[in-house]
Amino acid sequence: MRKLQKTSLLVCLTILVLFGSAGVIAYWPVISQFLAASQTAVSEQAGVDPFSYDPPLPSYVKDLHPAYKIQAELHTTEAKISGKMTVEFDNPKTKDVRLYVYDYIWNKMSVKSIRYKERALPFNREISVVKLDNPFGNELRGELTIEFENPVPRRGTRFGVKDDIWTLTTWYPMLAAQNQQGNWYDPPQRIDFGDPFIYHYGDYDVSFVSPRGYQWVSSAGRGQIRELEGSKQEIHYQGKKLLNYALVGSPLYHIETITFPPNLTVDIASVDKGNIERIKAIAESVFPTYTDWYGALPYPHVSIAETSTGTTYAMEYANLAIFKRDMYQRNLIDHWLPHEIAHLWWYNSVATLEASHGWLDEGLVELSVYHYLQNRYGDQSASTLLSEYTRDNQRLREKYPAGKLDKPLQTFATEEEFHWTWYSKGALLFDNLRRQIGDDSYKRFLKRVQQNYHGSVIGAEHLDQALGQALQGEAKYFVTNTKNPHTQGFSPVYFEPYITTVINGMSFYPTIPARVTKNTVYIPLREVGERMGLGISWDKEKQMIRVKGNGREVFIKEREQMALVGEKRLDLGQPLLEIKERTMVPLSFLDQVLGFETIYEPEEKTVKIYTRTAAGN
Repeated sequence: MRKLQKTSLLVCLTILVLFGSAGVIAYWPVISQFLAASQTAVSEQAGVDPFSYDPPLPSYVKDLHPAYKIQAELHTTEAKISGKMTVEFDNPKTKDVRLYVYDYIWNKMSVKSIRYKERALPFNREISVVKLDNPFGNELRGELTIEFENPVPRRGTRFGVKDDIWTLTTWYPMLAAQNQQGNWYDPPQRIDFGDPFIYHYGDYDVSFVSPRGYQWVSSAGRGQIRELEGSKQEIHYQGKKLLNYALVGSPLYHIETITFPPNLTVDIASVDKGNIERIKAIAESVFPTYTDWYGALPYPHVSIAETSTGTTYAMEYANLAIFKRDMYQRNLIDHWLPHEIAHLWWYNSVATLEASHGWLDEGLVELSVYHYLQNRYGDQSASTLLSEYTRDNQRLREKYPAGKLDKPLQTFATEEEFHWTWYSKGALLFDNLRRQIGDDSYKRFLKRVQQNYHGSVIGAEHLDQALGQALQGEAKYFVTNTKNPHTQGFSPVYFEPYITTVINGMSFYPTIPARVTKNTVYIPLREVGERMGLGISWDKEKQMIRVKGNGREVFIKEREQMALVGEKRLDLGQPLLEIKERTMVPLSFLDQVLGFETIYEPEEKTVKIYTRTAAGN
């Protein structure tokens, strides 16, 4: 057998094993039995993706592939950053181009100039948005050069300096974000809690000048340092597919680097060497635990930075977990540092629109803390945390009964409603799923999300698709539950397993797989029909689908369950369905109406179709 034939046969056999599924499942034990039976076969065929027909859903942010080149200097005496940057990106083909400026109303960043091919461009600044006419014309990509100056607040804010620790987070102008329809997002207004920023993944080349002796951790590791005249130093950083670019540094910092397989380095910064040992102990438990649940981080460098007392509680930025020194009191560090490290996967590697879907990352990272506590301290410590979530959820039902998980950030009545909803109920949402499908399937699901959506901005529908792929079927859980009011509780997973289609002894893999819905086997009409040699067309006069083959001519209509054969009407038992714009017909259409032989084997999750005339016809 030739190499190509062998490869094709291997692929076919692999997918045949992987697509063993059927039926709408009402109770999860049935699903668990199916998954357990198929898992061995799946593991034996490593490297083959049975879901290549079902591509990831589009990101909420249209990718304009921005590439930043930033040259900036920190002037510590004046507490300001001066910088010049170029940002190259795909032409958005819109009338205007927009930048985001995430500063404070009381501490404004100054955009001094914007140039295109050495030509100065006029622009206007609104609260967090800079707008200018699109200068790119018909070019596929263009580049803007921007000069800016940003005063650094002398206080413990998200962006600021306190006790000579410089937390430089949203310190430069950023390319704004569009949805998939090409409309620019308007960044939501800040409130006293939450982080409503919208980011656009990009590649970064950053040269940062500071006084000599300053130690920095960043979104892309420690960089390459060189000394300059005048007691200055320049550090050069490069990073790919980063959500933003942040640095934290101080002349007082001690930095220690630890490594984790397969190729991750973690830089830990603190003014106290003793604190570094405490941070390391947490990190050495956290990173292996999260890698087991979510897969390896797709970045080579991440950082942990301890800021001074009285600064912002804890924060997540690209490849950076930041927390204030106060957290050593009452051992708060043992919750909030694992929380922020989990954000390296959820909000960093995979992002969301925080103002409207913050339940996604906050719920996942809160449940991550549960996994950390369980791994390090045992079930009792982890169960205590889940009990706290449960109490918060009960308070939510009593005090805010009309609320729901996907409530926008700006509409929460109080900060407690915000925390109880996104953090506590969000964690319970994911834990409820985990308990239904089991740890192994839950891990496959979250690793599938990371695999599909690294560098994307996602929501509930993306999670549902990844869940279906992990379980090998069509799943509905997140979209439903994020819209349910608090009083309703969680709806169980609704799941339709896919089934394998075999035509004349050969496996066939249509774009929309066959499945069992409402105890009825449904087949994609056009793909399977044409594979069987049927002629399928639209009859304008009858306003029906015309199917011709096997010596018969039949007319059927979407969402109806009757077939017209000549003057005779035949009941299919169930109506036609439309799934992802594809017509699905009951299996009875092929055997009872067209006269083909069909065999459905529920235990093997397989339907067999023969194009010869069925016995007795």
